[in-house]
Amino acid sequence: MPEIEFTLDSATGELTLHVKGVVGPTCGDVAKLARELLGEPGQERNTAEYYQRTQVRPRVRPRIGR
Repeated sequence: MPEIEFTLDSATGELTLHVKGVVGPTCGDVAKLARELLGEPGQERNTAEYYQRTQVRPRVRPRIGR
């Protein structure tokens, strides 16, 4: 299940965002929405999930009678 984890440092006011459970570039869309709602994080980097691609598996049905 997708999650957005954010931390606000009470001493510096720095915001840290971590988007979890979203694979591929869609993660960037979620992060953009979070930035619009919460403000800009202190720094930004992509996790390994960002570089994964959604796997689409074709469904093949056998033909019955021709």
